[in-house]
Amino acid sequence: MKRTLVILLMLVVAFGSWAQGKSATASTKPVTILATWGGDEEAGFREVLDRFTSETGIPYSYEGNRDSTVVLKSRVASSNPPDIAILPRPGEVANYARQGVLIPLNQGQKDDILPTSLLDANYGKAWIDLGTVDGKFYGLIVKANSKSTFWYKPASFASLGVKTPDTWEDLLKIADKYVAAGKKPLAIGAQDGWTLTDWFENIYVRTAGPDMYMKLHVTHEVKWTDPTVVTAIKRFIELVTPTDKKLAGGADGALSTGFIDGFNEVLRPNAAAEMYYEGGFMSSFAAQNFPNLTPGKDYDFFDFPSIDSKWGKPVVGGGDLAVVFSNRPEVVSLMRFLAGKEANTIWASAKKGAVVSPNKNVDLSVYPLLTAKEARQLTQATSFVFDGSDLAPPAVGGDAEFVALQRILKNPDKYMEALNYLEGVASQCY
Repeated sequence: MKRTLVILLMLVVAFGSWAQGKSATASTKPVTILATWGGDEEAGFREVLDRFTSETGIPYSYEGNRDSTVVLKSRVASSNPPDIAILPRPGEVANYARQGVLIPLNQGQKDDILPTSLLDANYGKAWIDLGTVDGKFYGLIVKANSKSTFWYKPASFASLGVKTPDTWEDLLKIADKYVAAGKKPLAIGAQDGWTLTDWFENIYVRTAGPDMYMKLHVTHEVKWTDPTVVTAIKRFIELVTPTDKKLAGGADGALSTGFIDGFNEVLRPNAAAEMYYEGGFMSSFAAQNFPNLTPGKDYDFFDFPSIDSKWGKPVVGGGDLAVVFSNRPEVVSLMRFLAGKEANTIWASAKKGAVVSPNKNVDLSVYPLLTAKEARQLTQATSFVFDGSDLAPPAVGGDAEFVALQRILKNPDKYMEALNYLEGVASQCY
């Protein structure tokens, strides 16, 4: 009888502890998160969030909205922001930080949401700088992509007798050697004007440097007619002209080709060209459209070459940054989880919606071959600049720049007319 009473007492105590724990979890206020992601992108992020909840008992409430930028602006204005928002541009981080509505993640204090030791252990300086506004760290980069990847075919290079180029001069020599061999060195999907802005951004940051890059795209302290812009445009022109010999389909062909079809022209049998510049995301289209080709063997990429040794090879790309509007302990826990190796490894290897993580502790073995190479480029970047056309006002980076660069490709000799047009639009937008 005594033994039975002891067992019953143990069961009551155990049940009470279980109930208390469940009650505490149920009463914990969920961490609210707003982002643009739906579909597979959301699924990948939820893998991370679900693991966080399973480990901490802290619930979350996720809202995915393609118009999240507009939604967030409205909610901030009505003093009802989410705990955490994921922003697609560092400029938006700066705007909210300077409004005084964001909580700094790090300002060199012991009680920082993200302590300096945690940041330094997981991210390179380029990524910390990206989220820093007026000396305080506000935006944690949670995923990224590179647009400084230049695609080629190893077998084609081998037959031409060349190695991957390290400098712009090396690239020019390869292009000339292809022409001499009766082949077109380049395909460009210029029907999609943003591909040309990517070309320009990589060239400009390598000839003028990151500071001038920001002054051109963000503040317009540098005009589109500035000598530094002209220098970059001339570099582009020297590579692609004469267009009838350098480009698949010539200028007209490039201007009528979309960005996926441009890569297809390089990878298909009886290829129309031998190299293609665009971001790391092109590997997914190659795998989808040419499943019989082997990544790393049949196609690969090299880093966009350096032009001025002073600037080296800055990485141009995009990414998303997490910002915080409330400093509750549950929010702090989630942000510290998002900044660590575990969360980033889960996301990088998610069943759906896997991302490239800028966290340097994510083992590259979790990625497919070429994605691992892109991740290595990103995590080792000493300088990273955000896509310039996305930083500029939409009328400039999303409209006028497309038109101006397409005009330059069509009529390279009239590049100054195109730049004057672009500056005319820009002068009204800042």
